[in-house]
This record gives sequence, structure tokens and C-alpha cells, in this order.
Amino acid sequence: MNSQRRELLKAVGSAALSRVVWGANDRTAVAFIGTGVMGRENLGAAIAQGAQAVAVCDVYQPNLERAEAVARKAGQQPRAVRDFREILADRSVDAVCISTPDHWHPYMAVEACKAGKDVYVEKPVCLGVNEGRIMIEAARKHGRIVQAGTWQRSGAHFQKACEIVRNGGIGKVAFCRTWIYANMPRTGIGHPPDSAPTPGLDWDLWLGPAPERTFNPNRFGVHAAAYSTFRFFWDYGGGYLTDSGVHMIDIMQMALGDTMPKAVTGLGGKYWIQDSTEAPDTMQVSLEYDGCLGSWEHRANNTEATRSRLMGLSFHGTLGTLYVDRTLFRITPEDRSGIEPLEMKRVADPHPLHWANFLDCVRTRKRPNSDIETCVRSSLACVLGNASYRSKLRLDWDGANQRVSQDAARPFLERDYRAPWKLSA
Repeated sequence: MNSQRRELLKAVGSAALSRVVWGANDRTAVAFIGTGVMGRENLGAAIAQGAQAVAVCDVYQPNLERAEAVARKAGQQPRAVRDFREILADRSVDAVCISTPDHWHPYMAVEACKAGKDVYVEKPVCLGVNEGRIMIEAARKHGRIVQAGTWQRSGAHFQKACEIVRNGGIGKVAFCRTWIYANMPRTGIGHPPDSAPTPGLDWDLWLGPAPERTFNPNRFGVHAAAYSTFRFFWDYGGGYLTDSGVHMIDIMQMALGDTMPKAVTGLGGKYWIQDSTEAPDTMQVSLEYDGCLGSWEHRANNTEATRSRLMGLSFHGTLGTLYVDRTLFRITPEDRSGIEPLEMKRVADPHPLHWANFLDCVRTRKRPNSDIETCVRSSLACVLGNASYRSKLRLDWDGANQRVSQDAARPFLERDYRAPWKLSA
């Protein structure tokens, strides 16, 4: 057995433990804020890893009821709360999980840190440069564990793939590619008119720090079994790039040493889907790192007639290509490179492992696998891509001063909050 395969087997063995074992008095009391589809997935994963779900919170009554059903099925009886501020004021809550629409992530995470609670916050963690900076400041100032929902970082095959790239296992990498593909109906989600808020919803609290808007079903976009469409409106999200792209770009940056790009360009548009959403359905983003060019692309009208490789990334080195997605990684050597083909399949679902890592870090106070600082960098790489697309400018990132050189793009990089909401560490 060669050394490459021996190290691979070690990685598989170290990832085999998929559940934290807790005593009855050691359970972390977690409140779940935002209980849509992703919130309920987090609720189930956290309970399975030993968390005590003490509360579920949502501004939409049907979401609350669905979350209560998930908890009851797992043998727990959390209380139901409509306003997250009640959660933050409760000293019996050790940690919060924030799975709200994206525009709420920074404020709730920062306020939870200020309230002395550890935080699991969904990605993207921020939609503005100013938000990311304050989130890091709050986590450090208040000594809180903040884990971002980029759960691929807890997957053994993702970790091993990044280790191989960092250690030169496929040679000098000069190009990385990330993507997601779909084939959607051209009508998309249509053009429903503005209307009164749907029953059971506190629309003003749902909007929170976002601009005041009349209720529209597409902007709310909640469905019982599908991810919400809020993410395709600039007030609340950043389209496919901040939704799916952040997962792939996060792993790309993990392999490259958790660094930010120094220049970003984004091109695209709504070339296929004809509905009221604002974010592009087709896009290419180039991200320039020191010594390497990265890319993101998505399209909504073609999958090459396959259900495999619809979301993934590839690293292209002088010795070979490493492809990785949520099921495996695979190395394809270049001719006469001297390295062997290698494949590693997923050995355990990384999402529960990510929760196990978070709960362990709450106890030990170690930095989690997706610490807030690394996910701010991954989120901001996506924010820069959208800002380049919207401003029609190449953006040069000044990491030392946390700003771009192009003044015209700054309105797309800073988030203003509607009163009375104010973000401060």
C-alpha cells in the first residue's frame, strides 16, 4: 500500500465518529431562530448530536408548528416563540441557531454574542463588508463560539481533498473551478402581485433591517418542503452565488489557505427565467488569488442531461486534476505525472458532523471548523462577485483596509439598516 493511500485510510478512520455522546446534564440548551426548511434540518441534526432544543422561534406560525413536530418526533418539547428578542433575553439558553433569511444573519448573530450566547449561523453569514467586520469583532470581543453553516468543512473527504491540494499532491494549481447547474422552467416563480401578508406572518418583523416593502409572495417565498425564494432578491440575499456558491468557494479558499481573492469580476444576467426575481440566472465570476485563478459559474437552463456533477469544484494542477463534490473526491493524473489515480467517497454526512463539532467547541471553547472569520471571507468573496456584476466593474480588494479600490461599487458592498435596527459589536 503506498503512502498516499495509507494516509487516506487514516482520514477515513478519524471521521467515523458521527455522534457526540452526552450525559443528561451536559446537553447544550439551544434555541432555533428561523424554522423553515433549513432551520428544521438544523434542528434535527442538532438533536441527533445531543443538543437540547429548548425553544423554536419564527415569525411565521406554520413554520413554528412544523418545527415543534420535528422536535416532538425526536422526543423533545421546545417552547414556541414568535420574537427572537425573547430568546436572546433568556439566560437559560446556551446557544442559538440562526436559519433565518440571509439579511437577518449579521444582526441576530451579533446580538446573540452580546447576550453571551454561542452561535451557529447559516451561510452566507453576511451580505456586506461592514456586516462581516462587525460579526468578527463581536465574536472576539464577547468570547463566543460562532460556527457558520458551511458544513462541508466537517466532511472528511473535503478535508482530505483540501489537504492534498495545499500539500502539492496534484502539483502547482493555477486554476480552480466551482459551479452549480440546473434546468428550470422558464416561467420560474412568476409575477404575483403585491398583497396583504399571508395569514400567520409578522411581515414587518420578517423584513426587520431590510427596506420597507409591501408584502409579495415571491419575496417571502416560503414553501413547506422547498427552500425559500427570498434569496433571489437583493434586499434579502445574493442569488445562487451567495446561496450555493458560498459552499463551493468556501472549499476552494480552504484549499488555498483561507485567503481572500485580490480581484473579482462578475458577468451574467437573466437570460432564461422570466419572473420577478432580481438575481441573475446565469453567471460567471472570476476570482484572482496569489498565483491562482478561481471561477464560479451557474446556469438555470441546462444540466448536460445528467444528475451527477451538478454542484462541485475542481482543482487543476501540473500533476493532475482533483474533482470534489458532496459524494466523493477523485484525482485524475496528467500523463507521466508520477502520481496515481485516487478516489475517496463520503464516509458520513458532514452536516451532523458539523453540529457535533459545534457542540464540542461550545464545551471546549476551541475554534470550530467553520469559524466566523473564515466564513466571512468566503461570504465576502461572493458579495464581491455580485457587486462586480451590479456595478459592471472589476473590483480590486484591499484586504488590509477591508475595502475595494472602486468607489462606484461601494453602495453594493455596504448594508444600511432600517430603523430602529442598528448593527454594532
